[in-house]
Amino acid sequence: MTDSGSNDNPELLSVAQTAKLLDVTRQRIHDLIKNDQIIARKLGRYYYIEAAEVERYKNQPTGKPYQPRSTTSQTKSIDKRQ
Repeated sequence: MTDSGSNDNPELLSVAQTAKLLDVTRQRIHDLIKNDQIIARKLGRYYYIEAAEVERYKNQPTGKPYQPRSTTSQTKSIDKRQ
């Protein structure tokens, strides 16, 4: 019996397939691989990305982390007219 949930044979996607799933260009996928934002395997001349890695990338938060504004720095900028 074989276990269909094992990681011995993960589904591999080409750069073009990954780009289509993420709605970006193939060049953008190559940049993400180069910058270690997406982990890929190189087989011969081509890169392949595991489907689980694409899901991990899609589900990561985007943008800058939330930082509340400081109210102490604004008190000095109030115009004091008399």
